[in-house]
Amino acid sequence: MTGNPQPKRLTRGQIALMIAIDIVAVAIAIPLYLFFAKNDPGASLFALAAPLVFGGFFNLVIALVSLKP
Repeated sequence: MTGNPQPKRLTRGQIALMIAIDIVAVAIAIPLYLFFAKNDPGASLFALAAPLVFGGFFNLVIALVSLKP
């Protein structure tokens, strides 16, 4: 008799790593935004978005690798 397999879940360590990556991304993004806001407002938005996208990409990688079948 085959039972339903338990759904894969992220461990507490993986969730903590994802939160740490988000904190580091925000800690990098805010000073970059403030530095570029003085000289070029358009570049400041890109400087804000780049670390956040990079951190989001690493979170996605962690989720997909840990939840693969």
